[in-house]
Amino acid sequence: MSVRAGQQPETLFHSCIRFVAKNLQLYKNIEYLELLPALVKNAIFLNVVRVHKGFHDEELPRLLLNSSLTRVNLSTSTITDGMLALLAEKCPHLRSLTLTEGNYRFTQTGLCAMIQRLGKLQHLYAKNCPEIDDVFVGLLATSCPQLDTLDLESCKQVGDGSADCLSGIPLVRLNLSHTSITDKFLKTIANERCGKTLEDLNVGHCPITSEGLKALSWNTIKYIGFEGCSIEGSARDGSAG
Repeated sequence: MSVRAGQQPETLFHSCIRFVAKNLQLYKNIEYLELLPALVKNAIFLNVVRVHKGFHDEELPRLLLNSSLTRVNLSTSTITDGMLALLAEKCPHLRSLTLTEGNYRFTQTGLCAMIQRLGKLQHLYAKNCPEIDDVFVGLLATSCPQLDTLDLESCKQVGDGSADCLSGIPLVRLNLSHTSITDKFLKTIANERCGKTLEDLNVGHCPITSEGLKALSWNTIKYIGFEGCSIEGSARDGSAG
């Protein structure tokens, strides 16, 4: 006879985190919030983003962000130049940053100032951001040489001018769907470091043709998305099959 274990009760730690996160505004002016251990701060920060629709001022993130954080998700939050400056100041060891689905209220100046101070960044997710263009991508490539995941879907200002910048970066996952890149982009990166490390590439709904895909080496690519592109044949004769 087997007995199925019931759902385990929530731990006291997680109950406390959930309570504080829900009522965080009440703690804004209490100095003890800043004195909490990094582990507790990180748990509160994550809970606010996941459950309570993010942060919409800079006061609370100023108290919670800290140097032990290596992953920050600001989706659902209001993201200003001040918020980006806090990230650069408080989280120098950041390896993963998600801006996607945030309320973008920052300038390109603020974005560039932040990225220059996040030299350990490996993953950046910033879909549909009007402030991201080829100039920013060039600065990103220079400032973050360990970058291996870049998601700039629907960043319309990103185009072929980003190719030279990214060609020397060992990217593994790259999403440039719904951007302005063309075959020229793929031909530029194909025989460079980036073209030889890519495993996951999405160029869907870009002005890409089979000529661009044929240029890729295909030695490492495990997935390629090209929905909405003008591709003749299967994907890999030059095709992807």
